[in-house]
Amino acid sequence: MSVLVTGGSGFIGSHIVDKLIDRNLGVKVFDVRKPHCEDVEFIPGSIESLEDLTAAMNDVDYVFHIAALSDINKVVETPLTAVDLNIMGTAKVLEAACNAGIERVIYASSYFVGSEQGHLYTTTKASSEMLCKNYYTLYGLPFTILRYGTAYGPRSRGEDVISIFVKKTLHHQMLTIHGGGNQSRNFIYVEDLAEGNVSALNDTAKNKTYNLEGIRSITVKEVADTVKKLIGDVDIEYNAERVGDFEGKKVSVETVKRELGWEPKVDFDEGVRRYIEWYVRTESYEK
Repeated sequence: MSVLVTGGSGFIGSHIVDKLIDRNLGVKVFDVRKPHCEDVEFIPGSIESLEDLTAAMNDVDYVFHIAALSDINKVVETPLTAVDLNIMGTAKVLEAACNAGIERVIYASSYFVGSEQGHLYTTTKASSEMLCKNYYTLYGLPFTILRYGTAYGPRSRGEDVISIFVKKTLHHQMLTIHGGGNQSRNFIYVEDLAEGNVSALNDTAKNKTYNLEGIRSITVKEVADTVKKLIGDVDIEYNAERVGDFEGKKVSVETVKRELGWEPKVDFDEGVRRYIEWYVRTESYEK
């Protein structure tokens, strides 16, 4: 079996690549930058180029489409770029996959899809989900949609609240929480998330949508308290609540557990501890 991973050099994509390699599958990374390891075939290219994608899918069975503009701030700052990359990029991945006779496209979506508080990033994910279904209905291209919780762990881009709090604590800087800190996220350790992706190669997952979530919801206050407990004393300040801040959403992993045999395994405290160890080992900071 040969698998292509768009965005395979990124945070989540690189861990999916690791898990695919562990299963002795043929892995190709399609990205604008080189992958983290040399055990895969690297195909440089952009999801904005149908030509690049078409060439990359030669002799490929499955495609994991992970590449996207996922930094929420950059999505807001450059909405047209977000639409081009996240929606048109998905359309081009699906078109290339359809033309290449790919067995299935596994699409990385978000558990924010369907939330009452809309965001442009969520809109791009919801639109791409619809495109996946359209390409199956119209052209017979099978899909699997995976709605990710908020991933954290080694190789993160450093833009999520866990990464920010860890960095600030190690630099002896105050942590800032907006509102009462009761906003919750379905944090999922990135290696658990990667395992969930690989489980979606099962034929049972064809033309279905699954939630890949952590063991439980975690509040922002609990993130701060956990980082403080694992690293050491740090001051925490509470500011005014931000307008439109997402409060959280309850989801379930029972379907994916029952059908694909996957469930998250890494407890939040353990996952944060592993991230801190990785950060200290690989990043430069002043103790």
